[in-house]
Amino acid sequence: MQIVKKTVILCLLIVPLTISAQTQSGDLSLKNGTWSYDYYEGNQKISFEVLMDRLNSRDKQIANMFKSGKNMNITGTVISCIGAGCLGWDVGTRLAGAKGNTGLLVGGGGVLIGGLILEYVGERKMKKALTLYKDGSVSININTTNAGLGISLNF
Repeated sequence: MQIVKKTVILCLLIVPLTISAQTQSGDLSLKNGTWSYDYYEGNQKISFEVLMDRLNSRDKQIANMFKSGKNMNITGTVISCIGAGCLGWDVGTRLAGAKGNTGLLVGGGGVLIGGLILEYVGERKMKKALTLYKDGSVSININTTNAGLGISLNF
C-alpha cells in the first residue's frame, strides 16, 4: 500500500512538470544574432524554414506577417547602410579639411533615419507575429467556392 501511495504522489509531481515542459518547448522566439536573427523553439535553435513551417501550420496570415516584417527589416537595413555611407562620406570629407556637400550630408542623414525606422517597424512586425502565434489566433474567413459561399474558422 505504501508503494502505491508513493507511486501516485510521484506521478502527481512528475506529470505537471512534463506538461509544463512540453508547452514551453513550443514557444517560438527571435533573438539578435551576429549578422541576422536567430530563431528558437523553446531553447533549441531552428532554421528559418522550420520557423515558417511552424507559423504556416498555425495560420498563414501569421506566417505572411512574419515574412513581411522580415522583408521590411532587411530593406530598412540596406537603406540605412546606404544613408550611413553617404553621411559618413561627407563627414569624412569635412574632417579631412575639404568642402563637404550639404545635400549629401542632409540626404544621407534622412535616408539613414528612414532606413532605421523601417528596420524597427519590420522587427516589431516579426515580434508581433510570434506573439500572435504564442497566444493562438482565431481568424474567420468568408470564401466563395464552386459550391457557394463558405465560412472558415481557424484556431
